[in-house]
This record gives sequence, C-alpha cells and structure tokens, in this order.
Amino acid sequence: MRRVRSLTMAGLAVLTGAIACAPAMAQDSYPGKPVTIVVGFPPGGATDVMARLFADRMAEPLGQRVIVENRGGAGGTIAAAYVAKAPADGYTLMAGTVSTHGIAPNLYQNLPYDSLKAFQPVALMTIAPIVLVAHPSLGVSNVPDLVKLAKANPGKYNYATGGNGTHAHLATEMLKAQAGIDLVHVPYKGGGPALQGVIAGEVPLIVDNLQTALPHIQAGKVKALAVMSAKRSAALPDTQTMVDAGYKDFVTDSWTGIYAPVGTPAPVIAKLQQAAQIAMKDPAMSKRLADMFAEGIGAPGAELDKTTRMEFDRWGKMIRQLGLKAE
Repeated sequence: MRRVRSLTMAGLAVLTGAIACAPAMAQDSYPGKPVTIVVGFPPGGATDVMARLFADRMAEPLGQRVIVENRGGAGGTIAAAYVAKAPADGYTLMAGTVSTHGIAPNLYQNLPYDSLKAFQPVALMTIAPIVLVAHPSLGVSNVPDLVKLAKANPGKYNYATGGNGTHAHLATEMLKAQAGIDLVHVPYKGGGPALQGVIAGEVPLIVDNLQTALPHIQAGKVKALAVMSAKRSAALPDTQTMVDAGYKDFVTDSWTGIYAPVGTPAPVIAKLQQAAQIAMKDPAMSKRLADMFAEGIGAPGAELDKTTRMEFDRWGKMIRQLGLKAE
C-alpha cells in the first residue's frame, strides 16, 4: 500500500510539473496559428492601411499569417471591447490610435472596459500628419478664410468624420472652440466613406490623415487648408500649419500602435515587439511609409504606454471643458 501511495504521489508530481510547463511551452512555440489585428474602423481608412502594411511585414518574422479584421463603430470602442475580452494569448491584437485609446474612452460613457487597464501596449508603430481639407465649392483657401465664412454663417456648414470619438471629430471640435465658430458634425461609418462624402460634395469639410487625403488634394478634388503638425509637411509646403494660422497651441498628429489584452505573457509580447521592429527595418516598409509621409517608429510598449496616457489626459481635459458627449 505504501508503495502504491508513493507511486501515486510521484505520478501527481510529474503531472503537476507537466501542467506548470505547459504555458511556458505554449509561449515558446508562439505563434502556432495566424495572428489577428483588429481595426476599429472600416476598410480604406488610414488605420486600416497602416494595420495591413504592418500585418504583411510582421508575418515573416512571426512565421504565421497576420490577418486584419475590421470591427467598425462607436469611435473604435466596439473593436476595443472585443479585444479587451479576448484571450490574453497574443492571437488577438488591436491597431489602436489616438481615437480609440485617447479620445473615445473619455467621450463614451459606461464602456465595458477600462482603456488604461485592459490593454498591454506592444509597440508604437507610426506617427503621421493630419490635414484640414475643404471641397473646392466652399471657396476658401486657408483657415482664416474658413473662420471668416463660418462666423458670417453660424451653423450653416457641416464637417465630416469617420464617427463620434475619432481624432478628426475632436480635432475639429478643438478648431471650433479656439476659432469661435459653429460647424455641424456629420459622422460617417469610417474615415474612408467620410472622405468620399467630401469629395462628392455631400459635406464641405473634413480633417483627415495626410496619406489618405493627399492624392485627392493633388488631383484638385479637395483643397488643403492647414496641416495640424508642428511643422509644415514636405508634401504640402505651401499649406499653413494651424500654428501659422495663429493658433499657437494647436498641434496634433495621428499615430498607430499595437495593443494586446492585458495579461498577455511577457515572452509573447517580446516576440511581437521583435516582429514589429524587424518590420520597421524593412527597406520596402520605410519607402512605403515615406511615400505616405508617415514616420515609422517601431518603439517598444513603454513608449506607446507613455503616448497613450498623455493623449488620454489631453483629450479628456478638453472633452470635459467643452462638455462633449457621444451623439
């Protein structure tokens, strides 16, 4: 009997050791299947473009396909809620932005997740300019022209965005507040449809990412009024910044980062960060980003965490000051 008991205890010890080793073995073999990056906006917008670009380049170092899945709506919070509840195993990630992680959590009430606690920052990927553009029929060439027109016709002119809580939404609200003008928000289901709405003349104004708006600016379909970066863009050297137009503190850029659900094992995060950095070193990637006037960063999670918290505080303060709420 004692011998049987001894063998039983020995078997339990082996089993316990095997169970303890299982997570480590799973992490060592990660990824064992395709990885999904969830985008909180429809296809065709800047976030979608960036996510697909990185998905293609990260696939080789990871040794697995990286799939982009679009779950648009509610300023990206639908996608964020989905990823926040996903298993923390590195197979479901999110392409986060200032909209999804800085603005929307302050704008939408009763979200089913805490944006600062539900995600593990993986890597800050890119920073890119945003630009205020107008349909040519509006007849304005710069921000002073727009402000003069809007003040003479309060509430008459609309602006398009990819949805409530997006970067474009809050950037335009900031313009309204600082310029003292009244523009009416028209949210579309994504940045791509919103830009197409402006090109078609449905709505006269939009703030959009430079890389998606630039071809249409160059084609004369829309007119660039101002870039919102600290410096003028090499792509639009004759277009003012908001600082040039007299708004000294008006500087905001678009950025894209990759997030995982909180609790994702550190070795898995490390593999994802390594894949992101390898992607950034790809000459083809560098050229593609340069062509879109975006700056490749590839910074680790700590930098993305710092950026996220800074943007969360900045936009949260503005949302409270203006009393904004999701429509």
